[in-house]
Amino acid sequence: MNREQIEGWRGGVEARLEELTIMNAKQNSDISHIKETTDEIKILVREQNGRVRKNTSSIFWMYGIISGIGVIGALIRLGIM
Repeated sequence: MNREQIEGWRGGVEARLEELTIMNAKQNSDISHIKETTDEIKILVREQNGRVRKNTSSIFWMYGIISGIGVIGALIRLGIM
């Protein structure tokens, strides 16, 4: 290789290195954005799980009350009460 070819090769390597550096910075930015979004989703899921747990508890209370009313109604119809 003569000097001119070596300089051309170096220029190509430097250009590729700069391109890879830019791509790496973009990927790191994308990864940090994905992490932030994932953290937000985790918080939202945690909040939803709390609401679901509260609603499930309320539903079971309602089932209990309705079952009690049903039993009392059946006992009244049978003349036991």
